[in-house]
Amino acid sequence: MSYTFKLDSEHTVIEVEYTGLIDFDERKEAIKEGVAILQDRNYSRILINLVGAKLRLSNSEKVELAHYISEQHALIEAKTAFLIRCEQTEREEIDDAVMRREKFNSQVFYSRSKALEWLGS
Repeated sequence: MSYTFKLDSEHTVIEVEYTGLIDFDERKEAIKEGVAILQDRNYSRILINLVGAKLRLSNSEKVELAHYISEQHALIEAKTAFLIRCEQTEREEIDDAVMRREKFNSQVFYSRSKALEWLGS
């Protein structure tokens, strides 16, 4: 497994940290686990840490994940920060991660402290 979940009770943030090469199956499994965690807790903030990861998804897999994410009510109500390295090119993948972007409150950050600050605002 190339991801771990951390619960930050101080900031009421669920953080999922990805490391290494992430494929479609791992990304979908992490989303399922994250949705289950959200349903069991009163957290509405998510930090997706991709600093140590490289996503390997085909265009069709990106579309399939986008449809899946768009169907998850718990994710629609959540505020999501994506943390990436400056040189990562996944921003386009993140921006296109959902089919109904107007329903999702998300931003991309290069600084963990800035991401947490935004999540807390």
